[in-house]
Amino acid sequence: MKKTEGYIVKELEDEYIVLPVGKRTEEVNEVISLSETAGFIYIHADQAEDIEGLAQMVGNEYGIEASEVYEDVKNAVKTFREKEILL
Repeated sequence: MKKTEGYIVKELEDEYIVLPVGKRTEEVNEVISLSETAGFIYIHADQAEDIEGLAQMVGNEYGIEASEVYEDVKNAVKTFREKEILL
C-alpha cells in the first residue's frame, strides 16, 4: 500500500489529522480527522504489503489477534482509498 503524495499527518492529543500540503491544497479543501487507531493504520499503511500485514501490525500494537481487527483495518483502508489519501 502507498500513501498519496501531498499530505502530512499531525498528532493532536488522542487523534490525528491529515492535511493537504503544497499543490494538493489547491485540489483538496478538506482536513481529515482520524482516531488514534485509524491514525496508526494510516501512518503504517506503507509499511505493509497488504491488509493482512497491516492487521498484524495493529494487533501487535494493541495486544490483540490480527483476526479480531482485520475487518476494521479493511474498512479503514477502504475509507482512506475513497478519500484518496491511500492508493
